[in-house]
Order: sequence, then structure tokens, then C-alpha cells
Amino acid sequence: MEFTHKELVEKIIAWAEEKKAEEIVHIDVAGKSSYTDSLIICHGKVDIHVKAIAEFLIDKIKEHKIHLMSTEGLDNGRWVLIDLGEVIVHVFLKPVRDYYDLEDLWKITPKRMKEMEANHVER
Repeated sequence: MEFTHKELVEKIIAWAEEKKAEEIVHIDVAGKSSYTDSLIICHGKVDIHVKAIAEFLIDKIKEHKIHLMSTEGLDNGRWVLIDLGEVIVHVFLKPVRDYYDLEDLWKITPKRMKEMEANHVER
């Protein structure tokens, strides 16, 4: 079964919830990113929980024959990245999530966009 983009995002969030992932966030980056349209960010309580969430998501992705481009970080359980092309899933350990703060990075407001463009032109 092939999913629409919206359905895929909803499925991934539901699967993450099923494994008790915490603070699940979806960020629409279509038009702001050249490499993906959506980011899903969540975290687990400890490294074993992070691995369990990520492995469950990977199993569900394969079970539903969704194209899995790559995964990174599964060995250490601190930050697992699951790349589906149009959707990238980040499963963090809470302190690592707090440190990198991807949610704040992607708060692209018109004011911030102008600042970024101005900094880019000055170089």
C-alpha cells in the first residue's frame, strides 16, 4: 500500500506513539529544505528506549514496503536518523535532543529568513 505524504507522517507518528516515544513533533520543511519535506522528531528515556523506538519504526517501514533510504546512529542509541527521502525521522536521547535543538533551528520566520539571506549575501 502506498501512502500519501500526510498519511506517511501520520503513520510514523502513530508508530512512535505506540513505542511510547516522547514529545513527538512534526515540522513541515517543504520549501525550506532541498533534501526533505518533513521532519519528525521525538525522544526516548534511555538509549535502549531510543533503539527500541527506532527499530520498531524501521520494522514497520519495511513491513509496509516504504522505501528506506538509510539509517544512522542505531548502534549507539543517542541519535538515530531514519531517512525516507520525503520524511526524515530523528529519534533522540533527551539530553542529545536538547543539545541540538532541531526544533529551534527550523523556526524559519520571515524576519529570520531575511537575516539569513543578509548574512549569506555578506560573505
